[in-house]
Amino acid sequence: MILSRYFPKEDYGTYKQVIYVYSTFLFLFTLGLPKAFPYYLPRIPIDQAKSLIKKITNLFFILGACFSILLYVFSPQIAYFLKNPDLELAIKIFSPVPFFMLPTMGLEGILATYQRTQYLTIYTVSSTILKLLCVALPVIFFHGGYLQAIIGFVIASFISFLIAIYFKYLPVKHSGKERSLISYKEIFRFSLPLLSASLWGLIITSSDQFFISRYFGSSVFADFSNGSMELPFVGMVVGATSMVLEPLFSRQIHEKLSPEKDIFPVWNSVFEKTVKIIYPLVLFFLFFADVVIVVLFGGMYENSGIYFRIKLIVNFFTLITFYPLIIAIGANKFYAHVHMYGAIILVLFEYLSILVFKSPYVITIISVICQIGRIMVMLLFISNFFEIKLIKLFPLKLIGKILFPSIILLFLIRYIFMDLLLMKGLVLLCLTFGLYIILFAIWSIFLKIDYISIVKPFFLKKEL
Repeated sequence: MILSRYFPKEDYGTYKQVIYVYSTFLFLFTLGLPKAFPYYLPRIPIDQAKSLIKKITNLFFILGACFSILLYVFSPQIAYFLKNPDLELAIKIFSPVPFFMLPTMGLEGILATYQRTQYLTIYTVSSTILKLLCVALPVIFFHGGYLQAIIGFVIASFISFLIAIYFKYLPVKHSGKERSLISYKEIFRFSLPLLSASLWGLIITSSDQFFISRYFGSSVFADFSNGSMELPFVGMVVGATSMVLEPLFSRQIHEKLSPEKDIFPVWNSVFEKTVKIIYPLVLFFLFFADVVIVVLFGGMYENSGIYFRIKLIVNFFTLITFYPLIIAIGANKFYAHVHMYGAIILVLFEYLSILVFKSPYVITIISVICQIGRIMVMLLFISNFFEIKLIKLFPLKLIGKILFPSIILLFLIRYIFMDLLLMKGLVLLCLTFGLYIILFAIWSIFLKIDYISIVKPFFLKKEL
């Protein structure tokens, strides 16, 4: 939000392209190893945990070094490929970041396994503050450009790396030093099928960004980058539940508990709570997407609201992360195959859209449709595991109670405040959101939609 207001569109687009290159190759170089922590740690004695954490972290150091070298050496080719000569120097300056950040991978899984997620909060908050201090403040007070912002990013990454390494070993600080029986061979046997998924996932996540960056220029890419995002609240909720569910499902599957009697109730409970939290929020932001983007990024990025509204549709389906259960079952190859076929279909249709429609918006629509398709395939697999029909995974009655009245409320609120009262900006968002929450709360009480259990602190820890 800050950089988009201080940089010209071309410079902001270049900065976002650097982050795009990093996040794209990150899928490849992690090799699926972060998921090894919540998979193996619940299955081994705690005295072996320190040894296992060290094994996997050492692999991340090696992979991070390779990643950094690749970025530095091939920066000219990457800049040429994305048709932006300014990228070469920017990527070279950015190149130390992977060496610092890859060893931090898997921190969430470790802390969740040993129920120390409060330290994850400390790490997340401190990392965010570091980025604000090192990236944004030099731009604001010293009128730095995107190169100075990247230098700040490198510094923040190094400090975050030191904090993460400390927290990684904190839960097992006083445990024994017994050598882990989990060998490197076994770790790679688990992670390599996920590497295949990561390779295809790399294509999936970078496809729309690549086509828009290459065929529409850095200015359009800046619009796309600010708008083509799912609602951050959704990622927070789903990520938190995933963090808890990964070691839980791994332990339940390892103990051979009944999928229908023991595992499905957990899944269903989390699913329903997530619907209650996410659906009202997604609907509000869907109705006021254009206003939200202007408030966050300024009037220059009003077109980003179109991308934002399109991407929000995905959030009606990303209600719960299916990844922990699929991996706990051991269906790594199935997960990889879904990504492989999904990537091929996505690239094919997005390329055809360039030839036929030549519109960045159409590319985003295709990306959303393909993502929903992959989600439905995963959910079908999970329904077969639970031996129930796919439709029974969804709390349709609850969804109906939330969906239809919310749409009516939001339509009336938008019409009154925007069309009749002609309100704009942050004041409009605050008033409409406040009124919507009050009216929705009254409606939820009337229909007896239980929100009390959700607002209780640590509800996941207590009930799961």
